[in-house]
Amino acid sequence: MLLALIVGACGQTPAARHRAITDEVLARTGAPDFVDASTAERPALRHAPSGLVCVMPRDGAFDLGVFPASAANPGAQCTTVVDGAASTFVVVNFRQGMTLDQAFADALATTVGQAERRQWPGRASAADRSSPEGLPHYRIARFETEIDGAPTYLRVAVSEARGWYLQQIVTAPLTQADTAEAAAGESWRAALREFGAE
Repeated sequence: MLLALIVGACGQTPAARHRAITDEVLARTGAPDFVDASTAERPALRHAPSGLVCVMPRDGAFDLGVFPASAANPGAQCTTVVDGAASTFVVVNFRQGMTLDQAFADALATTVGQAERRQWPGRASAADRSSPEGLPHYRIARFETEIDGAPTYLRVAVSEARGWYLQQIVTAPLTQADTAEAAAGESWRAALREFGAE
C-alpha cells in the first residue's frame, strides 16, 4: 500500500510528495490526533497530544492507530516492518501515577512476559553510546528470545516527557540483530529528540 502511495505522488516536490503520502494514510486510517510532520527528506506523522513522530519507511509496511475511547489510558502507536525487522512506537498517558521504572517494567512484562530470554550479548548501537545530553531520561533492554520458534532479537526502550510514556519495541531475526540494533538506536534518538521537544 505504501509503495502505491509513493508512486502516485511522483512529479511533485519532495515535501509536497511526502505530504500527499501522509494525507492518504490519514484518510485511509481515520486516525485522530495525527497531523502531517513531513519534511523534504521523509514523510512523517505527528501524534499532536504526545509529540510522537512516526516516520514512514521508503519501502516496507506502515500502520498507525489511536487507542479506542474505551481504553484505560489514552495512547497511540505506529509500526513499520522493513526486511523482516518490525519496529513499533507506542505512547501512553497513564491516568494514574506512574514512574519511568514502573513503565519500563510494565513494557517488559507486556512484551516479553514469561517467555524464556537472555540478555543479547551484542554491542549497543553507536547512537545509544553517544551522549544523551538534552534528551529525556530513558531505559533500554535487549534480549535474545524465541518468537514462533524462531531465534529473535528483541529491544524494548521507554522514556517519559510531559506525562506521556514513549515505548520502542523492535524485533528482528537474530541473524539480523546487529543491523536491527543500529537502526533501532538511530530511530530511538530521532524519536526522543522530537518527543522531548517543548
